[in-house]
Amino acid sequence: MNKHCVLICGPTVATDNKLVVELQKSTIVLKNKNSSRIESTIKNKAVSLIILEITKKGSLTEVELIKNIKDLYPNIEIILINGHGDRDITATAFANGARDAFRMPYKISLIVERVNAILDQQ
Repeated sequence: MNKHCVLICGPTVATDNKLVVELQKSTIVLKNKNSSRIESTIKNKAVSLIILEITKKGSLTEVELIKNIKDLYPNIEIILINGHGDRDITATAFANGARDAFRMPYKISLIVERVNAILDQQ
């Protein structure tokens, strides 16, 4: 059975070695420290799920990115990591196609469990 590919994107989550190690037990993990290269990465790799960190309070940049990704690649699932607890951004992210969201500090075990559950449905 082939492993699904997960892209972790954001300055905090992409450098969280414990999260990466846990996800690598069941998936292939790619990392980007910022969101500027997401679209080029998913064009070149068979990404099944993106873990996307919101990097600025009140910023819609990542939410707009979610909409663009879901428009172009509707089968890619997106999990949002929100370090600012901005409920409006989280709600907008869900409206644009995010599948789930976690606040920082997050529990690695919960993210891994959710990633595996989502990928098992594909």
